[in-house]
Amino acid sequence: MQITIENLRKNYQRYSDDEIVRIATKEAHLLSPEAVEVLQEEIAKRQLSPDLLKGIAVQLKNVSEQELWDYCELLRSLPCPVCNANTNQLNATITATVTSFVITYYKKELLIACPTCLDKANKTALIKTLLLGWWGFPWGIIRTIQAVMLNSNMSRIAQHSQPNMLLKEFVLQQIGTIESNKDKPERLQSLIKHLA
Repeated sequence: MQITIENLRKNYQRYSDDEIVRIATKEAHLLSPEAVEVLQEEIAKRQLSPDLLKGIAVQLKNVSEQELWDYCELLRSLPCPVCNANTNQLNATITATVTSFVITYYKKELLIACPTCLDKANKTALIKTLLLGWWGFPWGIIRTIQAVMLNSNMSRIAQHSQPNMLLKEFVLQQIGTIESNKDKPERLQSLIKHLA
């Protein structure tokens, strides 16, 4: 069965406003040109924020290095979602935590925060892993070593004065949402706070 423009319109009409916003800000780059056109029509018909159209447009183009830098700086200028301080520019890290009690649990999390909070998160993950990670055999030992190495490497890159690769990757993944909300700092804060 071939998907027609009319079928696309019917599908988008069934979606809630929240689903339309999610597709426009996070998935527009995955859509066919026809589906993008129908999505834009639906946004206009529902009188949703025209900023959503900007979010779609930025996902469909090649972002220059300067534009990526500007988006990173937009996030970096926000208050830290952990301590609420606004004294240092934000960056990103991944923390790895291993806990073993017969079964080994390995958890990796992305965190965007100030360098002090990133350092504290890496140290906390490292200590928790060293205390609780070894107790499963064989995966507890293997995962503990992996987590210790990752946390050690991450603590070094979290202190960079420039946006690190983790922050850049996050920005590229969330570029539609960032563009749609770039004049709404409280929404951008919410985007990075849910990671903390």
